[in-house]
Amino acid sequence: MPELPDVEIYRRRFERSTRGRRVEGVEARDSQVLVGVGGRRLDRDLRGVRFTGTQRRGKTLYGVTTDGPHLRLHFGMTGDLVVLDKGPCQGEPRHTRVVFGLSGGRRLLFVDQRRLGEVGVVQDVDADIADHDLGPDALDLAPPELASLLRKSQAGLKAFLVDQSQLAGLGNIYTDEILFQARLDPRTAAADVGDSGVRRLHRQLHRVVDRAVAAEADPQAMPRGWLIHRRDDGAACPRGNGSIRSFSVGGRRGYWCPGCQAGRH
Repeated sequence: MPELPDVEIYRRRFERSTRGRRVEGVEARDSQVLVGVGGRRLDRDLRGVRFTGTQRRGKTLYGVTTDGPHLRLHFGMTGDLVVLDKGPCQGEPRHTRVVFGLSGGRRLLFVDQRRLGEVGVVQDVDADIADHDLGPDALDLAPPELASLLRKSQAGLKAFLVDQSQLAGLGNIYTDEILFQARLDPRTAAADVGDSGVRRLHRQLHRVVDRAVAAEADPQAMPRGWLIHRRDDGAACPRGNGSIRSFSVGGRRGYWCPGCQAGRH
């Protein structure tokens, strides 16, 4: 499932591919991914516009225009953005759901195998964020702001971090990685995380996301000492501190190292 690093990669890809180009037409191949808009209206609303930039809140990406409407993209479990330029050997990938035709022959494709993503338009980005009850973006908080949110929470630390209404962007895999790198116990109460724990959490959140973006979210290109390579119950800890163990939070399975993280907050 795309998480914050993936969507940040898509945001940068969207900006690079649309900069200086006009939308010449939108072709909705599959209405199942359209939310709050039909294919004809999507084409009518966006045809002729130029995107002036992007805005990302957690896992949701907005293509911003001067006066609206603005494009809204959510990537569900298998969503992706693919850029094709005019030229040979530029066949579309399978599961292309929406095609944004851009000036100069470029195409921006919304690809989604399981069709759980969303494509739509909104008049007001901030209002849409509020309507979807999204908390602040995980990358936007300074340590004191993060500490304040943690102190107000009644949830466990892992449950807090994956709650999009508390902190937008993090999912199961990167939350486990951040907590492993920060040496924090995922089972501890969020409100019990001390000042040093907050600083480690904030530092490793940014470090893990930055490294993941630089690696194009490819696990094989990420540091060998990361937990992402050992997500299996009983696997050896990358630091040599025992074995990785699985646990469940809100019906989702996570992984941690008791030898590195137990009792640490």
